[in-house]
Order: sequence, then structure tokens, then C-alpha cells
Amino acid sequence: MPGMDIFNEDAFSLVSLTAAINKPKYRPGQISQAEIFNEDGVTTTTVYVEMRDGQLALVEPTPRGGPGETTGSEKREGIPFRVPHYQRDDAVLADEVQNVRAFGSDSDLETVVDRVEKRGERHAQDLTMTLEHQRCGAIKGVILTKGGKVLSNLYTDFGVATPAAVSMELDVDATDVGEVFDGVRYGIEDALDEPYNGLHVFAGRDFHTAMWRHKSLKETLLASGIPALQLRNAVPDVFEFGGATWERYRTGAAATSDLGSPYIAANEARVVPIGVTDLFITRFAPADYEETVNTLGLPFYMKQWEMKNGKGREMEVQMNAISLCTRPEVLRKLTLT
Repeated sequence: MPGMDIFNEDAFSLVSLTAAINKPKYRPGQISQAEIFNEDGVTTTTVYVEMRDGQLALVEPTPRGGPGETTGSEKREGIPFRVPHYQRDDAVLADEVQNVRAFGSDSDLETVVDRVEKRGERHAQDLTMTLEHQRCGAIKGVILTKGGKVLSNLYTDFGVATPAAVSMELDVDATDVGEVFDGVRYGIEDALDEPYNGLHVFAGRDFHTAMWRHKSLKETLLASGIPALQLRNAVPDVFEFGGATWERYRTGAAATSDLGSPYIAANEARVVPIGVTDLFITRFAPADYEETVNTLGLPFYMKQWEMKNGKGREMEVQMNAISLCTRPEVLRKLTLT
């Protein structure tokens, strides 16, 4: 295709474009920013999570030098999860680069590369929002598509009961919110049955405000030395209480209008334990190209190729990702009333 050989430069290869759009550390959502998800690439399009039926137990003392206590073999079950494929298609028309290409000019080549990369980065940002939505589903226990289709019901997949939502009764002045949340914390600890570093609460706007303004929380914070003036100021986006970090989750108007509902409803909150190995995982599978089969998956891929009519280049950006909570029985939903 005469005049369009610029796109056969190495800068426009699958490797170069993919590397370019994976550089930005764009994270539009707080769940991703909290870094509670362990990220890794896999070489397959299916991820298996192994379940064991062994329980923690005390060990009886035995004579030194003699045989020890024995246990039966553990039953193990591999639960498969197929990695969803997300793809955004686009095109760069020849007319778009007509006035920036010049024979033998490196700077003009860089201008075209920049234009193509920026187009890809915009799509990568949308895919990153999709990843945040997926992770939000993982901390809820049910992962949905943009259109509301269930991708994974983790409670059903792992064969565990959905924990009942807990009302914090924030509309009642007499409620001891510390006592109510202690019950939530103890329930999570019993379900988890292993060490953890604390709890993180992602709260909707109305819930977060009601929690901060509640009488018993104010009394507790005043007793701990927080100045009264500080409690009368604007509601902080993040505060510590009851062994947990409480964070107001901002979905953003664009994401809400796109989905029809916020990632986390205004009158609810989601509680997750932190510091537990592989409790929350994200796995990236390879793209569906000949060049990427059986290679370690990357967060995003970008590729371009010539249109059949010679009027430009087709391009696409894709993500193959799955985010899971491997112990959904430890997840908790809190309601305002």
C-alpha cells in the first residue's frame, strides 16, 4: 500500500503498541488504588482456584522420638473460571495522518505514533474502568457485565451461603455503632479463620456521611482525643474506626450514567479483610492473536492492521481479565438502615 508504509515501522507493531498502552498507571477507582488485588498474568484462558476441606485444628502432644499424630488426606477441588474477553475496535483513516506524514522525517513519524497511541490509551482507560467494575463485583461476591448479566456468582461457584446484610441502624441515635460493627468484625474473623491486617470499608456517600455524623461514633472519637471542631468540619473521605478504614467510594457521574447505577450504592457499604494472601486476585490471560498464544498475559493489548480498501488502518485494544474473591464467605454488606 504505497504511502502508508509508515505503519509497518516497528513503532506500530503489536509489541510496541502493547507496551505503550501498558505504561500509564491510570487507576480511576479506589478499589484498584487500594491494591488489595494480587495481579498476575497467566498463559491460559481459564483460571482454577483450588479448594481444600482441611480445617485448622489443635495437635495432640506425642512422645519425643516416637510417631506423630496422623491426619486423613485432604480433599481438593479445582474450580474453573473462564477469563472474560473485553475488546474495543477503532480505526485510523488515511486522511487523519495526511498532513503530518513527511518522507524521511522522524519527528512526523513520532506525531503519527503519538496519535495512534493516544487513541489506544483512551480505550485502555475505558477497559481499566471495566476492571474496576469487575473488582467491585468481586468484593460484593457477584460480578456483573455492564448490561447487568452475571459473569460469576462467587457464592454459588464456591458453594457457600451469601452472608446476610448487616444494618448499622444509622437512622437511630441510640444505636451503638461500635458494638454493631464489632459483631461484623467477629463474624468476618470466624469465617476467615486466619491472620489478617485489618478491615477496609468502601462506603457509598449517604452511608459514609451518616456513619461519620452518628452520635455514638462522635462520642467514641471525642473520647479518643479527636477535637470537637474536627468532628464538625466536612466529612473526611477516609477515617479510622472500630479496627477498620472507612473510605467514601466515589463512582463518578460518567460511570454511573454508563452503567445505570453506581458501583457501590449510596446507602450501603462493603467490608473486606486486607493482608490475606490471594484472598483477592486478578489474572490477565493472553490476547487471542497467533503471536500471543500460550504467552504470559498482560493487562492490555493493542494491534493495528491495514484496511481492505486501503483507506486507513483498523485497530483494536483488548483486555482479558478476571477478578475474584477466593473466600466470598468473608465478605460483608452493610446497610444504612
